Amino acid sequence: MRRNEQERTQGGGDHVAEFGAWFEQRLTELGYDISRPRSGGRGKFAKDAGVSHATVSRILTRTSVPTPDVLATMAPHLGVSLGYLLVLGGKATADEVNRAAEPSVSGRRLTPEEAARQLGIDDQDLTQLFVTMAQQMQAQQRARTTATRAPERH
Repeated sequence: MRRNEQERTQGGGDHVAEFGAWFEQRLTELGYDISRPRSGGRGKFAKDAGVSHATVSRILTRTSVPTPDVLATMAPHLGVSLGYLLVLGGKATADEVNRAAEPSVSGRRLTPEEAARQLGIDDQDLTQLFVTMAQQMQAQQRARTTATRAPERH
């Protein structure tokens, strides 16, 4: 059974309603007039995003959440990431999206930037501070290692 079907049968179908409500609000924020079925906003968004008018209608009537490939097509036009839409639509969990976004780093060391991201530091200034601190600590570690390896001279 597919994830969306499972959620509906287990009472998790709230994603369809939540997604539809969010989508309606987002289209309004983006300036699409969806106040009435024939106001033109649904068709305009469908054309702009390259999806069918029926897809837009099914979302707005809280009938379904599109498939991941359709969500991927719509994401840039909605100004959000595909991961955000997948989680909002119940197609993936936040953990699944995060694991997919962060490739495995086994076999090599993390860069300070990767470490900051994995620690949840996403502010640019804080990330730079973290990177600078990590680089200074790495330099100190190298200096200490070099000092302990150097033969003593008498």
